[in-house]
Amino acid sequence: MNFDAKLLLPGDSLGYYGDTPVDKPGSHAGFVDWSIAVKTGYWTSHVEVYAGANLSFASRNGIGVNRYQLRTDGLIWVRRPLAMLDLSTANEWFASTARGQKYDFKGLMCFYLAVREGSPRKMFCSEFQLRYYRKASFQPVHCEVDADRTPPSMAWISEAFTTVWLRPGFEL
Repeated sequence: MNFDAKLLLPGDSLGYYGDTPVDKPGSHAGFVDWSIAVKTGYWTSHVEVYAGANLSFASRNGIGVNRYQLRTDGLIWVRRPLAMLDLSTANEWFASTARGQKYDFKGLMCFYLAVREGSPRKMFCSEFQLRYYRKASFQPVHCEVDADRTPPSMAWISEAFTTVWLRPGFEL
């Protein structure tokens, strides 16, 4: 089934691999995307949370935390939380605390090297996603899992989500 943005609901997890559609001839992911996928064992290198109105919340590589135009290039899966989300509290946290934070390159290195924590007041994509979900009163992983150690594949491997869409022919 081809992707249709109409199937998205606010709070859905969006999983990506690379910046270009992986089914386009000659398309490829960069070294960082590939290395994240190899580190985690799943072909997911970036995640975002659907905000509604063709927008998503994310910490995009090198840019930081903001609300962005929905990106479908490189989208490989959509997973929906199985629990009700407190989106107003999560969105308030986004607006008052998360929005504008820089990208957490140190935290990304901590994720790679399995050390404790990255930079305070900075976040990488899956770190942001887990914190957003926790603010929404949703616990997709054990409460003691530190957000700095959360891989982009978290929503893919968590039983707290159900698959809404998977890119045809893409194997994880």
